[in-house]
Amino acid sequence: MTTLKTVLALGPVETEMLRDIRSRLNRRAVSDAALFSLGAAFLTACARADIPPTTAVPAKVLSGELVSKIAAAADIATLSRLVATLAEHRTLDPKCWPGLVAAGVPQAILSRRLALAGREPAVEAPQ
Repeated sequence: MTTLKTVLALGPVETEMLRDIRSRLNRRAVSDAALFSLGAAFLTACARADIPPTTAVPAKVLSGELVSKIAAAADIATLSRLVATLAEHRTLDPKCWPGLVAAGVPQAILSRRLALAGREPAVEAPQ
C-alpha cells in the first residue's frame, strides 16, 4: 500500500528540476518566445513532479494574487487543477501568461509542490 508520504515524495532530480524552472521563471525572459518556452518547461516539470494538468478551474480572467494565495495552501489535486488552468490560459489567451509569471503564479505552484514533498518550508499565502 502506498502511503501519502510516498506519493508526495520527490527525488533529488525532480527537486532540482523544480527549483531550476522556478529560478528561471523568476528572472526576466529575454523575449516572449523564451517566456513561452519556459511555460512549456513548467508544464513538463509539473507532470514529472506528479502534478499533471487535470480539470481546469473555470475562469475568464485569472488574478495572479488569488491563484498564488490558493497555491500556498493547496493539496496535490488542487495544484493539478491550477496547472490545468494555467495551461488553458497560456493556450487560449497567450497575452495573460507574462502577467501570471510576473505575479509569481507558476513559481507559487512549484514552491508548494516542493513544500508538500518536504524539500522546502511552506511559503505563507500572500496577504
